[in-house]
Amino acid sequence: MEQAANEAIGEPTKQDLAQTFADYAKAARGTAIKNRSKGDNFGDELATKRAAVYDMAADLVRRMPPQEAAKEMIERAKNAHIRTPPLIDFDRAGVQYSTARAWQFCALKIDPNLPEVAPKWD
Repeated sequence: MEQAANEAIGEPTKQDLAQTFADYAKAARGTAIKNRSKGDNFGDELATKRAAVYDMAADLVRRMPPQEAAKEMIERAKNAHIRTPPLIDFDRAGVQYSTARAWQFCALKIDPNLPEVAPKWD
């Protein structure tokens, strides 16, 4: 009954969300392969990490109510976020930043009213 009500008012179902995140993961893996074939190891790593986040996000929405999954994603984004880019070991920080942004992106897809916890770098 609740699922039918959600569909009627345009809210995505758990299945829809899981499929969307799985599709994002597939696309990110495609980007990783493309980057790898061009010798772009950093781009490969960024896309591979995003794909992993999207796969985990799909799993979370399959296992939890969407609002709980979104809160978990926001918490993961907060924990992974690096506020200021460092001068040393920038690539590793960039991968972690990208991971945090991907978690936040997924959470905000579910609930756009959640706070931004992983803002863009200046």
